[in-house]
Amino acid sequence: MAHIVQQTRQAAQFGSIATCQSVDMAKISASIQGVIQRVSDAEKTYTEGTTVAFGHVSFTSSTTLLLNDEEISSRSILVATGSHPAIPPIEGLQATGYLTNEDVFDLTALPESLVIAGGGPVGIELAQALGRLGTRITIIQGPERLLPREDPEVSETIAGILKSEGIDIITNARVVRAYRKGAKKVIMAQQGEQMMQFEADELLLALGRQPNIAHLNLEAAGVQYSQKGIQVNEHLQTSAPNIFALGDVIGGYLFTHVASYHAGIAVRNALVPFAKKKVDYRVVPWGTFTEPEVARVGLLPTEAERQYKHVRIIKFPWSQIDRAQTADATAGFIKLVLAGKKEQIVGAHLVGAGAGELLGEIALAMQHHLTIKAIFNTIHPYPTISTGLQQATFEAYLTGAEAASNRTFIRLLSTFLHT
Repeated sequence: MAHIVQQTRQAAQFGSIATCQSVDMAKISASIQGVIQRVSDAEKTYTEGTTVAFGHVSFTSSTTLLLNDEEISSRSILVATGSHPAIPPIEGLQATGYLTNEDVFDLTALPESLVIAGGGPVGIELAQALGRLGTRITIIQGPERLLPREDPEVSETIAGILKSEGIDIITNARVVRAYRKGAKKVIMAQQGEQMMQFEADELLLALGRQPNIAHLNLEAAGVQYSQKGIQVNEHLQTSAPNIFALGDVIGGYLFTHVASYHAGIAVRNALVPFAKKKVDYRVVPWGTFTEPEVARVGLLPTEAERQYKHVRIIKFPWSQIDRAQTADATAGFIKLVLAGKKEQIVGAHLVGAGAGELLGEIALAMQHHLTIKAIFNTIHPYPTISTGLQQATFEAYLTGAEAASNRTFIRLLSTFLHT
């Protein structure tokens, strides 16, 4: 919906006089909940022929669970209880009230102003979406930049885009206190020695997630854990050999697609214990669904330089992709991290419209240790955004050692033939 509103506002440059005066938050919320329900209904296909029960579960031993009042025993158990939004001990927070990503779209009225604590993926996605719908947004971020796990240039680009849309960004600051002042909420944030004060209609927390382990009674099963989650080995096996854990509950990569990957490995290892499979995090793609999107897979340039002797970085402007020009969506870039004499792709960092859609091809190339030549020698349909990846890899080849060597050979051959 935020995308449609933004398109409507920008329609004038394409000759349209469409306008968007206001939005109906109740209808937006109903639409979102409808999508969630349809996805949930579709996923029921995967549980056909399986007994599904709902309730509170806790261990009584390494082979026995208590589901409500029913005792269930099993030789192998998989724990996939997920995570919940992290709620830090901020003074006055509970009395003031707050939102998280789990309930923000239950709002039936759009708040005029909103302070978001946290500038990671969830924080900035919601900041842009709600900002485009009409809410005045302030982001308070603890680290020195947004998206601290991303390449610094990615962070800088996205911060610039958010600021251009009227979003205020405060970095190196953390929320320390909140209280009510009439109909408003007052949020106090500390930035170094300075105390800053913000007034808003709502406060939204986007400060990470915590594993759902509090009521599992893991001690009874002999399963070791920490605040970051259940501890597992490379086979997703816990300290109790017959119990496996996967997804958000073990911490690390908190993505749906990683949990799905975990599930295949954990189930296989539980059912075929004599030939266990290891998890491999060398190629893990992820995206942040702002507009333009942020997409990443593999190593940061600094990480690659610590692991390889030969590292080269190629940056290709999104504006040079023909499809991006026709869609007037030219912001962003493709940054490839190449390593070794064969210049395999060991990392990719993208900002651009639909950037996440390119990660599949890059991840496939990385998974099979392919070089840039495998991509630019593959025919890509024109005009698509994927041709940008082909262009980027071809430019990498043209500026690389192999092309330079070939040019030298051709010059020598030409000289020889003309003597």
